[in-house]
Amino acid sequence: MGERVVESGIRVQWEPNVPEAVMVSDDSGRTTLAVRAHPDDADQRPLVLFWRRVEFAALTAPNDESISGHPLWHSGLSDVRWLGLVERSSRIRALTVQNSVHPSHDQRRFDFLDHYIAPLKECVAEVVAGSLETQRHGGSTLEAAAAALQTDAR
Repeated sequence: MGERVVESGIRVQWEPNVPEAVMVSDDSGRTTLAVRAHPDDADQRPLVLFWRRVEFAALTAPNDESISGHPLWHSGLSDVRWLGLVERSSRIRALTVQNSVHPSHDQRRFDFLDHYIAPLKECVAEVVAGSLETQRHGGSTLEAAAAALQTDAR
């Protein structure tokens, strides 16, 4: 059976019509994605998705007008409005193979990773990581993404 995208089960939503998403990653395995709050949210500070134990993170094409061309579109991405989870991820398998040449490769390091996907206004966010939490931070989406990393480092 191939890959399948399902709703992540993490109840988040953001402003779907504003292209201000910002992703910030560091070399200690942390990645943040900050997006504008949904207009109906009581808390209007940017929403920040914060991943730890990150093995892959990207903010890439396609945008919302060509999302139906994404390789996972017909595998369930078409049903995901906010944050999806890729089951049986080929990306995780590829990362495992890529790392298998390391002398200290440990398969268990990859067994507990999840592949998240979020269709945004102007791009798609994909992150393979060990954990995810949501936060709120003030300022612009850039400031919020950076603040989450700074707060976590303390």
